[in-house]
Amino acid sequence: MRTKRYTTYLVLALVVCLGGFAAVMLTGARPKLGLDLAGGTSVILHAKSSEHVSKDVLAKTASIIEARVNATGVTEATVTPSGSNDIIVEIPAVKNADRALKVIGTTAQLTFRQVQQIVPAATKKKPPITKDAGRAVNDKQVVYPSSEAGNTNLYELAPAVLTGDVVTKAEAVVDPTSNNWSVSISMNSQGAKAWAAFTSKLACLRDQQKTPQDEVAIVLDGKVASAAGMQSPTGGTTGVSCHTGITGGNTQINVGGEVAAKNLALVLQTGALPITLQQQSTERVSPSLGRDSLDAGIRAGLIGLGLVLLYVLLYYRALGLIIWGGLILFSLAIFTILSTLGQTAGLALSLAGIAGIIVSIGITTDSYIVAFERLKDETRSGKSIRASVERGTARALRTILVADVVTATAAVILFFLAVGAVKGFALTLGLSTLVDVLIYYFFTRPAIMLLSQTRLFGGRGFFGMQEALGVEP
Repeated sequence: MRTKRYTTYLVLALVVCLGGFAAVMLTGARPKLGLDLAGGTSVILHAKSSEHVSKDVLAKTASIIEARVNATGVTEATVTPSGSNDIIVEIPAVKNADRALKVIGTTAQLTFRQVQQIVPAATKKKPPITKDAGRAVNDKQVVYPSSEAGNTNLYELAPAVLTGDVVTKAEAVVDPTSNNWSVSISMNSQGAKAWAAFTSKLACLRDQQKTPQDEVAIVLDGKVASAAGMQSPTGGTTGVSCHTGITGGNTQINVGGEVAAKNLALVLQTGALPITLQQQSTERVSPSLGRDSLDAGIRAGLIGLGLVLLYVLLYYRALGLIIWGGLILFSLAIFTILSTLGQTAGLALSLAGIAGIIVSIGITTDSYIVAFERLKDETRSGKSIRASVERGTARALRTILVADVVTATAAVILFFLAVGAVKGFALTLGLSTLVDVLIYYFFTRPAIMLLSQTRLFGGRGFFGMQEALGVEP
């Protein structure tokens, strides 16, 4: 009965590890490389605020930037607060990196204001343009220029009636007839109510022929993206009625082209930054240093692994072959997991992550040594090979579980408390530790039990377990 169960476990381990590896190879999935291995761009964003920025605000800003970068498809990027006023953004060399760089620092301060006065470009005495485009001037009258090409007018605007905080959805759309791009936005219930009241007021001013006070200006980062009046519902057309306004909380923002529309929709969807940032430095990172270190580490690791495999084969005989098989399955499983997470969750493998895997290989080898030395203790007490294997592997499992729980606990603590490369080290170490336990339970134990029942591996001779475990003739 137990033989059948162990055979099932062994076959299951082989199918899962070999099948998973074959699947990722056939689909072309590979572990994604981090900035230190693939190269890319490192950007330092500095808060313009003259005062100290709180940690919560800086963390929220970093979270919004990370969401923007992820929305462009660059899921391997890392966004980390640094000090009291800086945020470090590291973007690997991927096809969407340039677009990500354009949107990471866009403040996206969106407001809806009533137009009070339009100042033509030919006016000699113009009002000063309001320099501040942040939240501090939302309740103040401002003067902003237009962002539309060819429009050189200035706009005197009333305090903001709505802000981008009411936006729940933003999508870039194109008019099939004119091929013009715009951003369609939807508002929450509070915003929809305020928008209906605001447009109703402007529609009434339109009926009173009060121009340009009947126009709404959509302002983005201190520039008027568009300013238009309310369409009159006459002649059978659908317009905006006085005392009704635009219901439903939907409107559109006209922009230049496809790229501008998609970028604006992205930053509006992810939310406005709570602080204004400027790019303090932009540095192109070469992958050559990381590649050199990786190649040197792989060479050293292969030499060390080869010596270990040779030693365990000479010392543990048939049990050494089990170590070989276990390490092969361990490697295939880790490769499959990293490839899958790289494709689905954007996990990027860095030098620190590779260090975590190398450390875990040592831990896995220790698991085999613990198990085999436990078997030796059992045989020294006078038990038969079969009894020693049955009792020894069960006791070894408890010891391995205790050791791996300690390692996994340290990895979890590091993952949640550390940042940057250390987090990658903790993740790969934790995953590898989990795989180590599963490999021992589903492969190592069954393999030892089944080999001990064969004449070649269970008896004496060079590859016999009795010889390896020191059983007296």
